Amino acid sequence: MRTGRSPSHPAPVLALAGLAATLGACGRRATHEDCRLIVDRSVELQLKGQDETDPKVVAQREAHVRAELDEKISSCESRRVTDKTMACVRSATNSEELETCLK
Repeated sequence: MRTGRSPSHPAPVLALAGLAATLGACGRRATHEDCRLIVDRSVELQLKGQDETDPKVVAQREAHVRAELDEKISSCESRRVTDKTMACVRSATNSEELETCLK
């Protein structure tokens, strides 16, 4: 039973919130793929921080979180993003770096 609380995956939610809060009028509209990448990288880096690197486990967790955050991913598409931000997201090596990318 759902309780009205936030999804149980705070890092991806925070990543999308960071994107929403920090991107102004510059750049281009974020695509669905951009938003998915932000969520996927957030999950991947969160699991890496927990020493979980099994590609199957990471892929399962990404799919689960994507499904849970589908509405937030869709709303992310109305935001603006720069190529520099997305390059930073791709190259982040931990959750803290990812957060910095989105500030």
